[in-house]
Amino acid sequence: MNLPSLIQKFILRFFVLNIPNQDIVTKSFSFIFCLFFWMITVPFSFPSTVFAETTIIENEEDEKRVLENHAFEKLRFGLANHIHYYKVKKTKNTVVEQRSGRKRLYDHNLILRSIFRNRILHHEYGSIGRLLDGASFIDFGSAILYEEGAVTVRDLYEDQFLSRYIKKIVATDINDPEYDHTRYIEIHFTEREPFPFAFNEIPYRLDDPSYIRNLTKLYTPNEFSPVIFRSTNSGPDLFYTVEEMREHFRSVLEANPHRTILYFFNRYIFFRTPCESKFQLLGTIDEKVGVNHSFSAWRYVDWNKREFAEAIEPNFRYIRIAEERTESKADRLDAMFSGYGCQIRAKLLYYRHKFMKTMTK
Repeated sequence: MNLPSLIQKFILRFFVLNIPNQDIVTKSFSFIFCLFFWMITVPFSFPSTVFAETTIIENEEDEKRVLENHAFEKLRFGLANHIHYYKVKKTKNTVVEQRSGRKRLYDHNLILRSIFRNRILHHEYGSIGRLLDGASFIDFGSAILYEEGAVTVRDLYEDQFLSRYIKKIVATDINDPEYDHTRYIEIHFTEREPFPFAFNEIPYRLDDPSYIRNLTKLYTPNEFSPVIFRSTNSGPDLFYTVEEMREHFRSVLEANPHRTILYFFNRYIFFRTPCESKFQLLGTIDEKVGVNHSFSAWRYVDWNKREFAEAIEPNFRYIRIAEERTESKADRLDAMFSGYGCQIRAKLLYYRHKFMKTMTK
């Protein structure tokens, strides 16, 4: 941890632990003192997108592995002939392009439940669930015409445990005007029942930060609300070229500088708080089930018996798997200060930017 971060953690501890025992004058002075020194250290500890490296993933080895896998997936399953095949192949009088199915991505449910049960602990921020509480979930490419429509999104929507923590669930899809049978949005609105969750049309290329920013703002209560994205067996994670995928990641990061983000992308789980400029790879999802393109393995899984440990291979560089109660109080307090401190710094930077922008008009 660098010196500014240590200073900020000390200031936050000083403020939280000492303020209840002070009179009103001393409280005011302490608050101004802490705020002043906090803002001094913010510019030196908060990553700048202007000077950030062009990589999208924090660790070089992780990024290399992800990019190589993306190129391999694109070559095997995301070329034009693959896309055409799944556009013309009919199943149950509908079009199967994303090759979806009930419970196909149910490992995501298992992982999210463990996150919100405080089993996935970040080495610096502690419980990731604490930072994602109240998040909006936006699914890119939801196979809205398959079976009852957006079936993997319905799996999330119907999960009563997750509904306590995920406040908004959004399905999306494209409207391809090239063929009559791929006008997904038009077919949905004219021939299908409305979804019980939110729904939005998206473009094929999700590489415009302003569009992603507006889409996210539409379904989140404020600029700082956490968001969970997913692109699995859809456009960005399967049909984009490597460079298009990189541009998509850059756009997602640039569009949400003040939010905590969790991103299920293909077989990977990415995470970023407002205090980082790039994604951290938290782990890899079991590739034999959800992203298996040659066999409908998910249909033969006993989901009542499947354990969380079967769903994920953790990246211990960033996280550990444990029950929250096994943490010492000191470690839990440090992690809480780091998490809340990061959120406070994001808000200070945001409002300082707005103030400076107003002053220069």
